[in-house]
Amino acid sequence: MTSTSSNLPGRPTRRTVLAAGAAVAGITAFGTAPARADAAHRARGASRDGSSVGASLYSIVEGYSRWPIHRTGTREESAALTWLERELRDRGAVTRRWGYDYPHYQWKAEVRVGKVRVPTVPLYYEGVGRVRGRAQFVRPVTTSKDGSDPAVLAAVAEAARSGADVALLPATSTTASGYPSYDGLVGYNSDPDVEKTGVPTLLVPGRVADRIQEYGADVDFTARTIPARSYCLTGWFGTRKPISDPIVVTTPLSGWFTCAAERGTGIALALALAGELSREHPVFFLGNTGHELNNYGVRAYLADEFDLEPRAVFHLGSALAVAAAGADGRFALVPRGAASHPGFDAVPGLAADLAAARFNQAAKFPGEGAVWNTVLGPSAPLLSLAGNFREFHTPDDLPRVTTSPEMLEQAYNAVRAAARDLISAT
Repeated sequence: MTSTSSNLPGRPTRRTVLAAGAAVAGITAFGTAPARADAAHRARGASRDGSSVGASLYSIVEGYSRWPIHRTGTREESAALTWLERELRDRGAVTRRWGYDYPHYQWKAEVRVGKVRVPTVPLYYEGVGRVRGRAQFVRPVTTSKDGSDPAVLAAVAEAARSGADVALLPATSTTASGYPSYDGLVGYNSDPDVEKTGVPTLLVPGRVADRIQEYGADVDFTARTIPARSYCLTGWFGTRKPISDPIVVTTPLSGWFTCAAERGTGIALALALAGELSREHPVFFLGNTGHELNNYGVRAYLADEFDLEPRAVFHLGSALAVAAAGADGRFALVPRGAASHPGFDAVPGLAADLAAARFNQAAKFPGEGAVWNTVLGPSAPLLSLAGNFREFHTPDDLPRVTTSPEMLEQAYNAVRAAARDLISAT
């Protein structure tokens, strides 16, 4: 991966930062008070503004979700990046874009069952070229992961062994444990650096499998991989000059479709958290594209650019405030995962504060948090939050379907309290 920086101000590396620990006058570092897990501590994490906090967070989700797709390298992604840059600047951040090179999968596809066109998205990078005609290899798959799913990979490998010129996979997702399966269109993450079969592969809704068996399916598909450039977005809060030991708040920015709960809720909470924590210590915000390409953007940034010694890192990943109707019909947050360094047992109050918004302790660092954990090791406190849900990676992840102002406020109160827990304990 190669990369260069733009000429915007605020290069966040030790090569050009102020002396370690420097901060603007009047800003006090966290950690001067002992960790507290009592009711008074948690009360300070409660919202002072009532429902207006949730409404403000929800407006961010709606703003981000105005674009129907958020895939890396698209015009929609570029527009969303410009929108988020304005949101950061409106909150007082000094922003810049950091560019990186990556292989862009450029495609156009049409699938017809009988004479009816059905929605489709390719399995990125799996094959290139032009395919036109009747699909001979059709395999319904039931998946349980959002990327590199064994059922998908097995079906594509079978297509390659059979000599198929295209693989058509009606996919049904069971990613969200405890919720009904999803038989609409689903996108699956793909790593451009992993060896592929060479068989162009198209995903279609699982619900059309029977119709394909009865009528067959006709495919018109063109794809190629081209060199391209995308950008991560950075912002400094609480200081106009970089420092060596900021608090880092990071969140992914890209995904397959509208991504309201998947990406939008994490972006909303990250903006709020960065602004609030910067009242006491400078904050470095990092928003990463390339997430659906096996975290390509954050991997490039951490490998080629990141050179800080952060006070703490907060990774606010997918589904931060996703909700669904339970068995009683009530809208409520769904369970999501959390991992930290130091561990939960070493951070008073952390488990209880996160549990208030149904964040459960995960067996490993989720999503981009795993990338941060590999790079940082034990050198900095890290809290990583992420989850999934029934509409994950689908066109049905819309604000009114997967979140609400109340759910966003509940999640933010928990995340804010957890952030203070970790900072106070380290």
